[in-house]
Amino acid sequence: MNEVITEAVEVCPFCECENVFENWDVKKQGYIAKCWQCGHEIMLCDECLHADDNAGGYCDWHGIYCKGECKEGRCFRGVTKHGTSR
Repeated sequence: MNEVITEAVEVCPFCECENVFENWDVKKQGYIAKCWQCGHEIMLCDECLHADDNAGGYCDWHGIYCKGECKEGRCFRGVTKHGTSR
């Protein structure tokens, strides 16, 4: 039996760093991760858009803004929180 290695790849919307999460299993670890570079929580949107339970590519992500800076992002997969002291 061959070992299956998966990875999730997402660009951080805050620092624009490309993140590669090796052996990421959304069923166990979810669709929210932390950026390796800046530490902000990010959604693994590409994983969501290609998930078996999202055949239509549904996305309802929206951000809640305060003074022009995103403080929180919400979608049907979860909520990300973003502090200003990072």
